[in-house]
Amino acid sequence: MMLGLYPCKGGKESMKKITVFAIVFSLLLGLAGCSQKGPVAIVNGVEISREAFDSEVSYDLASYESQGVTLTDEEIKQVKQYAVDRLINTHLLKAAAIKAGITAESVDVEKELAAVKDSFPDEDAFEQALTDAEFSLESYKSVLTDILMIETLFEQELELSKIEVGEEDIQAAVDLYLQNYEGDEEIDEEDLREYLAYTLKEQKADSMRSDYIAQLRKDSEIEYLDF
Repeated sequence: MMLGLYPCKGGKESMKKITVFAIVFSLLLGLAGCSQKGPVAIVNGVEISREAFDSEVSYDLASYESQGVTLTDEEIKQVKQYAVDRLINTHLLKAAAIKAGITAESVDVEKELAAVKDSFPDEDAFEQALTDAEFSLESYKSVLTDILMIETLFEQELELSKIEVGEEDIQAAVDLYLQNYEGDEEIDEEDLREYLAYTLKEQKADSMRSDYIAQLRKDSEIEYLDF
């Protein structure tokens, strides 16, 4: 699974990274393809290639297939629409990052790569994960660089690390969880509070990211082509 290539150490910082990476990574899967043949969209004069689109759709469909899910024609159409929109969003976010002065040289991809490798038992396991995800080391580093640039953009523009959640909201979430919990294991309420506080912060962050992307789209010229 591709997301296995991201840090999975314990602690809130790693949880935050995994969530951010999971969100952004879904925007980046198709960026390796750069041919200008048969574009599926044009964003501010820049073509979104069909090769990138095909790569994105293939991954999405394979993901559903691996879960034993059979999609209808209408659902496949939606998958394709989501794929185009993710590629458009990625293009806009990368352009915004560069405009904000964030470059490949300004993010520490080697440090992040080392953290990813540390989450695997050994180098062989990491390399196998790359192979399974159909990445070379260089192509993976390229995608990781894009992820870090966009993560940096979100933090710089939205200050996501400063998001706060009120104690009343946390307690309400704890009460609701315990009210609906049907498991047999005893729950450590302090751990639960910490997890739910993190979840509530991420929900706020997700909303802010979505609003930011929506504004980028509103300020852009986007033309959908045949896909």
